[in-house]
Amino acid sequence: MSKFPIKSIISSSIGNVLEWYEYTLYAYFATVIAKLFFPMDNHFVAMIVTFATFAVGLAARPIGGIIFGYIGDKYSRKQTLAITMLLMSIPTMCIGLLPTYEQIGILAPILLICLRILQGVALGGEFGASCVYLYESVPQNKRGFFGSIALTGVGCGLVLSACTIFIVESVATEEALYSYAWRIPFFISVVGSIVAYYMRKNLLETEDFVIAKKNGLLIGNPFMEMLRNHKTTLVGLFAIFLTTQVSFFVVFIYGKTMMIDFLHYDSHTAGKFNLFTVISYTIATVIFGYLSDKINKRYIILCGTIALFFSAPLFIDSLKAGDTLQILLMSLLLGALIGMTEGTLNPLVAESFPTNIRATSVAFCWNFTAVAFGGAAPIISMWLIENGGGVDMVGYYLMSVCVVTIIGIGLTLVRKGWVNTVILQVNTNRHT
Repeated sequence: MSKFPIKSIISSSIGNVLEWYEYTLYAYFATVIAKLFFPMDNHFVAMIVTFATFAVGLAARPIGGIIFGYIGDKYSRKQTLAITMLLMSIPTMCIGLLPTYEQIGILAPILLICLRILQGVALGGEFGASCVYLYESVPQNKRGFFGSIALTGVGCGLVLSACTIFIVESVATEEALYSYAWRIPFFISVVGSIVAYYMRKNLLETEDFVIAKKNGLLIGNPFMEMLRNHKTTLVGLFAIFLTTQVSFFVVFIYGKTMMIDFLHYDSHTAGKFNLFTVISYTIATVIFGYLSDKINKRYIILCGTIALFFSAPLFIDSLKAGDTLQILLMSLLLGALIGMTEGTLNPLVAESFPTNIRATSVAFCWNFTAVAFGGAAPIISMWLIENGGGVDMVGYYLMSVCVVTIIGIGLTLVRKGWVNTVILQVNTNRHT
C-alpha cells in the first residue's frame, strides 16, 4: 500500500460526508417535518414526537454497527463501505418522495419512521467502517490526523446540509417550502451517492486487516470478545463519549430548533448561526486530529471538556441576549471545542482495540453512545426547558455531562500512570 493512499482516503471520506448530509437533513428540517407529518394542536408535543422519531433512527444504529462491524472484522473492511452507501441513499430518496399526513394520513409518519430506521442501520455500519478504514489506511505516525478525517467528514456533511437548507429557505417562500421545496435537499444527494458508491467498489483492503487475516488472527465473535476482555476500556471511553455525544446533538442537531421554538429566532437567522458553529467544528477536527499525533489524545480531550464546561452557559446567555456578534463568537468557540474533543476521539477509540475486533468495537462505541447519550439529548433538553426553568437548563445539562467526562479522564490518566509521568517530567525539567 502506498504511503498516502489518496484514493482510499477520498472515497471513504466522500461517502461519510454524504451519509451525514442525508442523515441530518431530518433534524435541520424538524420544524417543517413536524407540521407535515405530525400535525398536532400542541406544537411542543409535535416537536417531541418529531425528535423521538429521530431517536428511533438512532436506536437502529447499534444494529447496523453490530452487523457491519462483524462483516468488517470477519470478512472485509471495504465491502461494508459500498453496501452502507446504497443502504443510506435509497431511504433518503424515498423520504423526499414521501406523501405527507394530509395526503395519506397515519401511513405517512409510519413510513417516515421505517425509513429513518433503515437510515439508522446504514449509518451505524457506515460510520464505524469509515473510521476504521481511514485509521488503518495510513502510516502509524499519521493515524491521529487521518483518523480524525472521519469526523471532519461528519462536519462537512453537516455544513453541506446546513448550507443547502439555508439556500432553500432563503429562496423559497414559506408556502413553497411546506409545499415542495423541503424535498429538494433530499434529492440532491442522489447523484453524489451514486458516484461515491462506484468509487468505493474499487477500494483496496487495509494492510492491518490483510496481515491479521494472513496470520489467522480473525475470530468468530468479535462482539463477545470485546465485551469479555475490554470492559475497563469501554467504561473509560463511554465517560468521554457522554460529553461528545450530548454536546454534538444538543448544539448541532437541536440547537436550531431551540432557537426557533424557545428563543423566537426566525429560521433563516437560526440556520445562519448553526452553520457558523458547524464550520468551526469541522475546522477544529482537522487541527486537533493533527495535534493528536504529537500530544496525548486524552490531554487534548480533557482540555476541551474543561473549556466546554465554562463555555456552555455563556453560549446560552449569548442566545438569550440576542447580540449578533456575541452569538457569532460563542458559536465559533463552542463548535471549535466540540471539534477539539471529537476530532481527537476517533483515533483514540481505534487504537484502544486490536485489529481483529476494531471495526466492531469502534462501531459499538460510537453507535451505542449515540443512542444512549445523544439521541435522548434533544428530548431531555426540551423537557428541561419546559419543566426546569427555561433554556438556562440546557447549559447546566451540558456542564453536568462535562463533569462526568473530566472525572472519567482523570481516573484513566491516574490508572495508566500518565499523571505521575507528567509530574516527574516537569520536576526533571525544573531541576535541569
